[in-house]
Amino acid sequence: MSRLFILSAGAALALAQAAPAAPAAPETRPLKIAKECSQFTGDTPSFCTITESNLEAIPAGSKILYYGPVVANPLFSSSTAVIAVGNGDSALGYCVVYDTAKPPFGTCAFHAGSGTLAGFQAIVKVTVDDKQIWHWDGDYVLGTTQAAK
Repeated sequence: MSRLFILSAGAALALAQAAPAAPAAPETRPLKIAKECSQFTGDTPSFCTITESNLEAIPAGSKILYYGPVVANPLFSSSTAVIAVGNGDSALGYCVVYDTAKPPFGTCAFHAGSGTLAGFQAIVKVTVDDKQIWHWDGDYVLGTTQAAK
């Protein structure tokens, strides 16, 4: 029995040593975006306009387009979201917002980008202030997200 245990332990150790190391998590940076949604209609797509951003690749004036499937529900929204900067520079993600909470809150996660936003990944907390300015606060990575081997 002990011989079987030693063989099994040896095989497990050999497999563990042969397995490639998991890539290191990419280093994130803080992301802060403010947007106003006075032109949001509930149609598909609807949009909000970024008024402030700490990320140069997503300047003020950029649009966030919401494609649904749920953008006009009175309780919550659940939508594919595209940050459209222009000239092929964009990021793709998904947002879920509990619109009728007091105050409203939610989360957005972005997983892909193109142009200057290639490799963009982010996760943000969504809140709204008393002036109806929506805020995204979270972390992002931009560019390659795979650790060098």
